[in-house]
Amino acid sequence: MKGVKERFGGKIYYGWVIVATMAIANIAQTAEFNPVIGVFLKPITEEFGWSRAMYAGAITLGSFLGGLVAVVAGPLLDRFGPRKILFAAFLVLGAVIIGLGLFKTLWQFYIVMSTSRAIVQGVIAISTGVVISKWFIQKRGRAIAISTAGTRVGNAIIPLGVQIIISSFGWRVAAIALGAFTWAITLVPIALFLRRSPEDIGLLPDGEERHSRSNTRETLDDVNEPTTQKEVSFTPREAMRSRAFYLVLFASSAAFFNGAGVNFNMFAYFTDQGIPDDKAIIVLTVWSVLGFFGGMFTGFLTEKIHVRWMMMVVFLLISVGVFVMSLINDLRTAYIFAIVHGLCFGGMPMLQQIVWADYFGRESQGAIRGIVTPIQMLCNALGPLAATLVFDNTGSYISIFYVFIIIYIIAALAMAFARSPQYKNVSQEE
Repeated sequence: MKGVKERFGGKIYYGWVIVATMAIANIAQTAEFNPVIGVFLKPITEEFGWSRAMYAGAITLGSFLGGLVAVVAGPLLDRFGPRKILFAAFLVLGAVIIGLGLFKTLWQFYIVMSTSRAIVQGVIAISTGVVISKWFIQKRGRAIAISTAGTRVGNAIIPLGVQIIISSFGWRVAAIALGAFTWAITLVPIALFLRRSPEDIGLLPDGEERHSRSNTRETLDDVNEPTTQKEVSFTPREAMRSRAFYLVLFASSAAFFNGAGVNFNMFAYFTDQGIPDDKAIIVLTVWSVLGFFGGMFTGFLTEKIHVRWMMMVVFLLISVGVFVMSLINDLRTAYIFAIVHGLCFGGMPMLQQIVWADYFGRESQGAIRGIVTPIQMLCNALGPLAATLVFDNTGSYISIFYVFIIIYIIAALAMAFARSPQYKNVSQEE
């Protein structure tokens, strides 16, 4: 550890090395995100004669299992740090994605897909937010924005690359190439650079000098105040005794339900509306690229505006994007959707990471996320299944899109009432 501090301490705060490593991890984990899985949807279901709900069932199972895995993974991240955990996770993930190119039966597909989803949702997805939150407080917004920009980059390049390979060589070759790519970009950086917290190598969050820090427990920020360096850290029990915990949990879980339902079916929906595959994948790429800029902008804003208000506004704007999606019947409208929804949705993954740290501090982030993730992943699992069931029974996604819009509006209202808890009152709440 001493060597790490000597190498980077005088030149650059090591937290930014962690951010870069987590950005790479975020790029790689999109190999099992809904936009990529959605590209495989039609070729696999058409080859095997499955319904879309049968395909989505594996995603549902994997996301639910990921929630259970997170219960164990969260506290382990707090205690041991991310390096060995994430290395093992990506090692297995790459192998399982390669297995996607080799399966021959439905039960094999369910094992492959549910395992990969469980790893991503139960280990990798929570690790990236937990790790960054431990290294930054005052600059947390920009740090998580840069890290989660990897998700937007992955969503921009990986579906495009996968579709190109599918068109030229078939979906099995695309899956094998995707697994190899996952190994290639993650294993070495994770093994070399990840560390649990700044204190482990003699540093402090944000690169602050030790004399400038205070250990005093204080109230987290109010409505218009950014998080300060004097951050309160709640235990899981203390967090669960606050009203804010349940309002944030509801709003974030609603976002997982809606986001997964839309993103999983996006590519298939475009092509259903008569947009050719090659044009549909470009729309998806534009959506992801704009999400990159939307996420960066949102990240910097959260250092000035409380995450509560940011999430409320983003929920409302995303609902507008889903409404535009319901109107798509040509390529022009699809691009309008990509602009409106992409810019707004790009900030959501980052806000999902920031909100728990800003409300409840960094010390027990892994344990708190381990508690909430099973609920969020259940919602994440049900979103694609609900949308595909509606499609299989009605031949259209329109009615479920309207449900998503209503849920986003309710989630925005929940965040409006989710005031940051005051530490001195938490232990007294019943």
